[in-house]
Amino acid sequence: MPRSSGSDPSIRETICPRCGAPSATGGLCGRCKVRQSPWFSSESRVTCTFCPTCGSRKECGVWTDIEWERDAIARELVRRALHLSRDLARTEVTITLREKSTNRTVADVTVNGILFGEPVGASSQVEILWEKEQCDRCNRISGSYYEGIVQVRAAGRRPYPHEISTASRIAREIEEGCFTAGERLSFIADIDESKDGLDITVGSQRIGQEIASAIVRRLGGRFTTHPKLVGERAGKRLYRITYSVRLPRYSRGDIIIVNRRCGEVIAADGKQIRYREIASGSDRTVQEDRVERLVGTVHDARDYLVTFRDGTVIGILDPDTGVSHECPAPRDPAICPGQHVRIVRDGEDLIVVG
Repeated sequence: MPRSSGSDPSIRETICPRCGAPSATGGLCGRCKVRQSPWFSSESRVTCTFCPTCGSRKECGVWTDIEWERDAIARELVRRALHLSRDLARTEVTITLREKSTNRTVADVTVNGILFGEPVGASSQVEILWEKEQCDRCNRISGSYYEGIVQVRAAGRRPYPHEISTASRIAREIEEGCFTAGERLSFIADIDESKDGLDITVGSQRIGQEIASAIVRRLGGRFTTHPKLVGERAGKRLYRITYSVRLPRYSRGDIIIVNRRCGEVIAADGKQIRYREIASGSDRTVQEDRVERLVGTVHDARDYLVTFRDGTVIGILDPDTGVSHECPAPRDPAICPGQHVRIVRDGEDLIVVG
């Protein structure tokens, strides 16, 4: 007598208990698993918050300055809005963007894949809202917020134009470095040149400290800090700090007279001066009060054409008048007629500085 098919264990294990279709595992078949598994859903709306002034974007409550394109961000936001089953394989997502207005984009989404061995597909629509909000950095700048001022002055004189431009460049370089490092609130609110020197208004005490230190390292001198209490916030005292940078009376590149000899300043700290004697090329150090006078600076030197060289004397041609002059030859023996030398005038005397 034939055995009943219902009692055959091999047949029981290959039939889906819900629909009777073949099942490789003896449990639900792939189609029935798909029907009872919510494998796809999506959010109907997502928001991108960005600063209309600087373009930075708000991500999880934090502002980021990473460069972004609207189309790329839209697609990334749509992908985040999709919720797919972990069992979905060979997933294909197609996103078509349509600009509804300047602050709204609509994404038509199609998802295809394989779930439990069965092909599946679904579609949805996600609206992207582009929301403008002034970032923390721009909000402080527009509100004239600052935490300190770097004041660049010089002892007994006004800072030279090249010192002003160098200090400004140093400040901007440090601001760029802070910005790149993610210190968004370390900004420069203003750089103002006055009759006394340079004032750099900064958004944080850290950038003020770094700017003052860098200017002194580059141009010499010293700086002091002068905090001023301006209020309290959440029980914490708030200070604004003035970073008073005092450049030395004599700056690198100055031509000075010491013991009736010309020298070019190499470094100065407000007390001592290290200089190179032009005639001998020797490096020397002297107290600042031993300097007899200031001749000028190599930054104001002009190019003169060498017309001849005779031992320790060279002939040069004045670029303005075309008149020929004689002056002591530079130490460099390679300087010959046809080349140019840099000259600083000291009354009727001409000093070769390079």
